[in-house]
Amino acid sequence: MFSRDIVCFYEPANMNAIKFFEKKFNVTLPYDYKYLLSRTNGFSLMGDSIYGVMDDLSLGNQDLFSIYKYEHECTYIPQYWYLVPFAPDGGGNFYCFDTRDITDDNPLCKIVFWQSNYQYSEDDQPEITHDNMMEFISECIIDWTLECYDYNGDPL
Repeated sequence: MFSRDIVCFYEPANMNAIKFFEKKFNVTLPYDYKYLLSRTNGFSLMGDSIYGVMDDLSLGNQDLFSIYKYEHECTYIPQYWYLVPFAPDGGGNFYCFDTRDITDDNPLCKIVFWQSNYQYSEDDQPEITHDNMMEFISECIIDWTLECYDYNGDPL
């Protein structure tokens, strides 16, 4: 278990904010993400974070609403409508939910890496990095942290 000094959890998300996000942007968020939000409205581990759905903007502009809107409406190369950026890479790029295939029978989705300064095409799509969000968290948040730090945040 990670020390509370290096991980930050928040109060559970307002479920109405999740529904509002899905309706406003005409996307369905994956089940594993909505489950995470029911436990913590995003989190950060040693600076690596998963965005929450903030309804009070207590974290400034680091919430799913603000990031989605910015990445789809305010950038030179906007993201595809069905991509939902949920985790930054620290360099201006994002890990995103590819929400196209989410159904009642398949409530999870692939994770893709969106390079913000790259012009994708029909033949050159963003790279699929994980089959679901929990695989992403396990590898990119937990495993990569433990390659350099112990559970207290001390360098190895």
